Amino acid sequence: MLQRGVVVIAVIGLVALLGGCGGGDDEASLTKAEFIKQGDAICAEAEEKKNAALEKAFQKKENQSSQKAVQERLVTEVALPPVATMAEELADLGAPDDQASAIVEGYEEAVEEIEADPAAAVASEEGPFKEPNELAADYGFKECSQV
Repeated sequence: MLQRGVVVIAVIGLVALLGGCGGGDDEASLTKAEFIKQGDAICAEAEEKKNAALEKAFQKKENQSSQKAVQERLVTEVALPPVATMAEELADLGAPDDQASAIVEGYEEAVEEIEADPAAAVASEEGPFKEPNELAADYGFKECSQV
């Protein structure tokens, strides 16, 4: 039971960093305000899906050989897919300016970094989403910067 609590706390901390938003087409037809409004809706939906998937995973009482293995699996198989889909959907909106494009690229790179090395993401205190989250907050996002 204590091990599960440690895993839950570690994953919740990491999951808090696994949010964000993106965007990215050169031919943006949305204004900044529209991009933020639609982006925040996408991010809120992704956060709900991610939290539901994590809750379901925690309810399964799986016997894993190590906490680290459980954490890596939860990150890559449970928490990351909704965030990756969210980044793709935001990119499909089309970033209205260079600042929005930088946010999108930051989230896409963070997803790729976690996919390439989930162990590093689990071991990191800040995670690869810290910088894009800060950019998103500065840009005006609420949901995307807090996922």
